[in-house]
Amino acid sequence: MILINSLLYLIICFYGVNAKEVINILINKPDIDANEYLEKYNEMINQYFSMNNINDYDVKFSYCSPVSTDGENLSQIYKNAGSPFSIDVEYAKNFNCTLRELKNVNYDMMILDDRFLYADNSYADYVLLQDEFDFKRFSDFYADYNNYILNIDDINYHDKDILNDGKLGNKKRLYGLPYELDFDVLYYHSINEQSKDSLSLKVKGSSFKDNNSSDNNSSDNNSSEEILSAGFKDNDDLINFFGEFVRYQYNKPIENEISSYNFLYNKESIELYHSFRNYILKFTGNNIEKSLSTTVEEAYLSFLENENKLFRGRASLYKSLKENSNISIKMNSLPDNISVINEKYLVINKNSLKSTDVLVKIALILTSKEMQIYRSMEIGSIPTFNFKNVSDESVISYCQINSDMCNLLEKLNPIRIRNIFKKNKFSAHYLETRLIFPSGLKQSLIDPNNNTASRLFMNILDIWNYSSDKEYEINSNMIIFLILNIFSILVAIFLFLLMIKVHRNREHPYIKAVSPQLSNLTIFGILMRIIYPYCYGLVKTRFLCRMSVVLNFLINNLVYIPLFAIIFRIYYIYNNATNISYGKKLQDGRLIIYIIMVIIVTFFGYYGISYFSFFNLETDGSLQYSRYLTCVYDFNQHSIISIIYTSIIFIIMIVLTIKIHTLSKKYGDTIFIYFIVLLLLSSFFFDIAFNSFLSNGSALNLSTIILMYVHIIISLITLYFLIGKRLLYIRKHPIKNKENINKHHFSNINNLAKFIAMKKDSSLSFSYSNSSNKSQNKNSINSNNCNNNITNDIDKSNINDKNYLYFTQNLKRLDSNNNNFSNIIFE
Repeated sequence: MILINSLLYLIICFYGVNAKEVINILINKPDIDANEYLEKYNEMINQYFSMNNINDYDVKFSYCSPVSTDGENLSQIYKNAGSPFSIDVEYAKNFNCTLRELKNVNYDMMILDDRFLYADNSYADYVLLQDEFDFKRFSDFYADYNNYILNIDDINYHDKDILNDGKLGNKKRLYGLPYELDFDVLYYHSINEQSKDSLSLKVKGSSFKDNNSSDNNSSDNNSSEEILSAGFKDNDDLINFFGEFVRYQYNKPIENEISSYNFLYNKESIELYHSFRNYILKFTGNNIEKSLSTTVEEAYLSFLENENKLFRGRASLYKSLKENSNISIKMNSLPDNISVINEKYLVINKNSLKSTDVLVKIALILTSKEMQIYRSMEIGSIPTFNFKNVSDESVISYCQINSDMCNLLEKLNPIRIRNIFKKNKFSAHYLETRLIFPSGLKQSLIDPNNNTASRLFMNILDIWNYSSDKEYEINSNMIIFLILNIFSILVAIFLFLLMIKVHRNREHPYIKAVSPQLSNLTIFGILMRIIYPYCYGLVKTRFLCRMSVVLNFLINNLVYIPLFAIIFRIYYIYNNATNISYGKKLQDGRLIIYIIMVIIVTFFGYYGISYFSFFNLETDGSLQYSRYLTCVYDFNQHSIISIIYTSIIFIIMIVLTIKIHTLSKKYGDTIFIYFIVLLLLSSFFFDIAFNSFLSNGSALNLSTIILMYVHIIISLITLYFLIGKRLLYIRKHPIKNKENINKHHFSNINNLAKFIAMKKDSSLSFSYSNSSNKSQNKNSINSNNCNNNITNDIDKSNINDKNYLYFTQNLKRLDSNNNNFSNIIFE
């Protein structure tokens, strides 16, 4: 028994010492002979490790196994939203399979192409995909090679552009090491060499137009010749062909030249898609649906059977075709050496349970120049070297064996397909583009009258908020919105003129009673609040997104704080209606200084509070006809803060208003103040509702437009009760003796108490020197006599006391004001 246990222990120790650590790597499934390819690939890589005495690791490559229901829910979301576009469910299925494995620990590393690596990278987030597939950024799952010690010699042999494509952001985080390269070429049988340049035909040339002058919808179009095998059922292959077509035929679009993208969706696009359709029919036969339903493998096999003269395929297939003894195949570049390149990168899964240092070591081995040359010899893969540098030893070594390939690589005019769909930073990321573009393009190719492809480019290339070159769809909402714009402009002009009118009548007692400068500040605040929603279109950065919320708070303060000051000023006048108090602290100039101080303090205070919130730019993407950019933040949090702050102001205003009404019974009706408070309160609640719509997107919808109309009407009613009614009154009842106003200006605000309340019957004229003039004059005489007696007594007893002298001067000044005040005559 002891002997058996000892033997078992020795066996376990032996296997423990010699056991290899398995490194699992995810690889994309090829279009041709997938099962045979995987078996050969694993054997080849592990053979290399054995040849180089790397015996501690066993590398295992495998394909992803998609879940059959992946993508179906997203497709249903598009249908339920009434989107004019549909998604590629198969792509969503494969994409989510890879993403799911990134979140798990099954794979330590992955070989990802450039279409997936940073496919989600965009300036504005498309939250629908993030929520549906449960991710924030793909790069969150990648390990950054820069965090580990890398020798320059380990990566400097890569082509600089390919290496940079593996980096992300301003910090150039290196998440992907260049693994291999591929691009599109044209294969032909040796006996068909005269056909190798057939695709060079220009669609604007007379020969092409003559051959396609007949009806292209006809199934018996004799201008078509089935000479090209192409797997256009593969949507990536179709996208590549489209990108190569527009670059060769139109030399567009040009990166960083925004206007060069417009032909993809403006009136020129009609000719573009018709030409592309005819171009396909010209070389693949007159059945467009058959051409678009051919797989890559079917196209490959039909070419091998010599059913077609040409085959458009990947350059990496050249080795297997060349070594096929049954056929004689040659390779040619696409027209003008223009070809879409496919860059592949080796990525380390951050969720792997293996040591990252070990994985970095394996990654450097798999991407080394020796390994790349070895793979090219075994399976025909193309290294990521800089082939334009003919003096590089790696290039020389590769080209000695693959001279045909090197000739093409040296002349290659590469297209990075992502750039075809990247007009500016607001364009959709490639993930969304890849989901929706192929199906839309196929619809336009099958039905020439279908403009889905143009509409797709209009959506994915730019956002509606800032595009000035789009052809907008006119509908009922758009018409109502245009009317609203005109109405808003007219109201803005009216409010500006109203401010001028208030300023011109600033010395009139009925205007001065409610403080003309504060009233104008309130009017300005309301004017800004009407204009401000149109400024949401200027929010292009996350900083401006934050500032839009802070400025909204500032604009509301421009309305509420001056109005609060007006009500407090009225309360002070009623509560201190004596001839002794001048109320200098409540003159307009002083109050404006206080208001500015309060607004500045609250502005910076709210700006500080905003740093505790996350502000983001999001888009509703292709769910709608047009793409909208939206400033998104925690609306509930800021709404609560705004409600608390504004409620405090309103409560104080209501308390003051109640007291004003109690004090004002002897002066007249002041019910207008209640209207101001209630109307501003309703305007405040509207502001919450309106901002909630803006936070969910800037798309035109009827409810938002109606709220904008309501907002303007409420604002106009508010201003009518605040100042408009007074302006109308003084227009009907001008002052006859204006010289009294110009002379004395009601410098004592306590003299304004009788002008706060409006006369109930505005048709009646009145005069402070007519109906009650006698009693007032009598009181004035008595007051004068009293003041004179007091002054005489003071002069006699305290003639040297400066305080008493100042007091008597004030009494005389008050007496003079009272006399002049009583002489103002209204018509």
